[in-house]
Amino acid sequence: MTQKWFWGSAALIAALLLAAALAAGAAAQKKPATAEELLGAALHQEEVEGNLERAIATYKKVVAEAGANRAVAGRALLRMGQCYEKLGSAEARKAYERVVRDYADQAEIVAQARVRLAALGGPGGAGGFVARRVLTDASGVGGVLTADGRYIRGMDLDTGDVVQFEVASGQTSRIINKGPWSETEGGSGVFRVFSRDGKQIAYDSYTKDWDNQLRIRNLDGSGLRTLYSEKGYVVHPLDWSPEAGSILARRGNYKAKALELTLISTADGSVRVLRSIGLPRSSLLHKTSFSPDGRSVAFSSVGEGSPPHDDVFLMTADGRNEVVVAGHPAEDHLLGWTPDGRSLVFLSDRSGTWDIWTVRITGGKQQGEPELLKKDFGYHPQVLGFAPDGSFYYKTDTPLGGLYNGAVDLETGKVLDSPAPVTTRYTGPPAEPTWSPDGRNLAYISRPGDIVPGNNILTIRFAATGEERFLSPRLRYVNQISWAPDGRSVIAWGVTETGIGMFRIDSETSEITKLADGGAAPRLCPDGKTLVFATGRGEGSTITKRNLDTGEESEVVKGGTMYYDLSPDGREVVFEANGAVKTVSLDGGEPRELFRGLAQRYRLRWTRDGRYIIAQARNALDTASREIWRVPAQGGTPLKLDLSVPKMAFFALHPDNRRFAFSVNEGSKYELWVLENFLPALKAAKQSPMAATTTAHKP
Repeated sequence: MTQKWFWGSAALIAALLLAAALAAGAAAQKKPATAEELLGAALHQEEVEGNLERAIATYKKVVAEAGANRAVAGRALLRMGQCYEKLGSAEARKAYERVVRDYADQAEIVAQARVRLAALGGPGGAGGFVARRVLTDASGVGGVLTADGRYIRGMDLDTGDVVQFEVASGQTSRIINKGPWSETEGGSGVFRVFSRDGKQIAYDSYTKDWDNQLRIRNLDGSGLRTLYSEKGYVVHPLDWSPEAGSILARRGNYKAKALELTLISTADGSVRVLRSIGLPRSSLLHKTSFSPDGRSVAFSSVGEGSPPHDDVFLMTADGRNEVVVAGHPAEDHLLGWTPDGRSLVFLSDRSGTWDIWTVRITGGKQQGEPELLKKDFGYHPQVLGFAPDGSFYYKTDTPLGGLYNGAVDLETGKVLDSPAPVTTRYTGPPAEPTWSPDGRNLAYISRPGDIVPGNNILTIRFAATGEERFLSPRLRYVNQISWAPDGRSVIAWGVTETGIGMFRIDSETSEITKLADGGAAPRLCPDGKTLVFATGRGEGSTITKRNLDTGEESEVVKGGTMYYDLSPDGREVVFEANGAVKTVSLDGGEPRELFRGLAQRYRLRWTRDGRYIIAQARNALDTASREIWRVPAQGGTPLKLDLSVPKMAFFALHPDNRRFAFSVNEGSKYELWVLENFLPALKAAKQSPMAATTTAHKP
């Protein structure tokens, strides 16, 4: 059940009831909404619909009708102030001041209002910047802001067309790709960069044999050529030099574990290595950019500190004279150069929140201390770029969907308790829900996404109370989770600053123990000594077991995928291969086919009693389906569960074979925002420490 379904169904039911009442000749009297109900409606208008003006109007009604419920009135005023902040309105300050003045008995709400007042600083002058929402639905807008500030450009990976949003008119248009295009042409879909003059684009793609290549072309697809391709190497473009003579790129030979930051000539494809990166720091290499004059290269990556953390680095364009800029034990991530090339702008949590800072650069060196430019910007907005007039464009992403639970009769497939939404700390659908062996806890990954701070939070939910506990293992990335048989730790694939591997994570202390390098989808056998995992990619994956005491490894079965599961007794694995679902002994031997033909692919999970396999359908694009089957583990007819939920992502059956949990992914709500007069505010910041924070809070 999704929010959209809920609200749509509620409206339909209301309409039917009204019609029935009219038919009976009864005069329907609508019951006035309570202050609490109005507050819920306002929160929905603000956070789900994104209609800030409407939310403000509803919050005003809450304050007017709250009566003696001062907690509700105070919260409504606080939320009203936050809405005004997002709109860049001076009314925000008035709302916060009223909270402090009139609701002193609401200590927590007053404390939050004081924080916002401190962030706003003194009254903003003409030089201050203001956040303005450009689009409430920016789902079709993405990519980067062009150097002249006219367009936000991206590429349609289905067609190769360049999609551009014109900032001044608000219109979206396409530059049709007249060249060839195939399903492999879009490459990873991530690494594509436009030349500074806006005439060309470079992107990674793959041949029909899945060999990586770097290609460049004109925007309309003409002039297409392969600039670089070398067997065994993967290359990702990061930026064009200002004169378009070279492309800054990351090149890797993953078998040799060698990664480099390189310059690739656009004339002949020759490569110049600027520096080695090493694994896994390549995945932690964030924004990389030429200075506007082309003399310097700035980038952010994990440094060598203790503990390791992201720093901003600066070097000359030939790879020499590398220095750390604005060094600090906090996390620093480069956003880019100012258009005049005199400063670097970066994101940092050195003050306890994710803020925008800037630092002057002269002659390839830092000048003076970094200065705070924008308080409480947050980490997750997608930065699009700076316009020549100093405006700063970015895109916000609010995940939609969530976690649900219910109950099913596994013998008949009938639903006993209809799915109901579950409240979670973080919005959006959690990934990979999995029950502990005793069924007391549900583990999942909150905010699944890229390898960035604040994403991929390993979460333990207590089934009895619904309380969530967030673990903080010293891992940059956590994925592919399962429970250890004793239920006291979680087994996961993870990334550290120095390596990629499989780990045991203590569910109480978050302490990590590395079990093995590499691998994927790890499962621990009941003996606590045998680790089962997958290696390879796609249909060529191999399921392997490893003796943790001796380090000895042996092949279980070859030719499956990483979507497998280990039986509760640790004796068998179930896996899919070439459209069929099979089981095989952990000691090897001939696989036994259970079924085929129900779907293109599957997510597979063994029930806790070992009697059944739960098979959730996936399509060719590797996304989940609403269809779920219960399959006898010893063979027999699959039974389709009477549970059909659009956009279901992950399904987890409780060890009691009755209760279940699943997540629903409804995509995201995207908005386009601009901080106007952003860079000129830097001058004011030099005169007054607070001037740089006299701005509307990020949405």
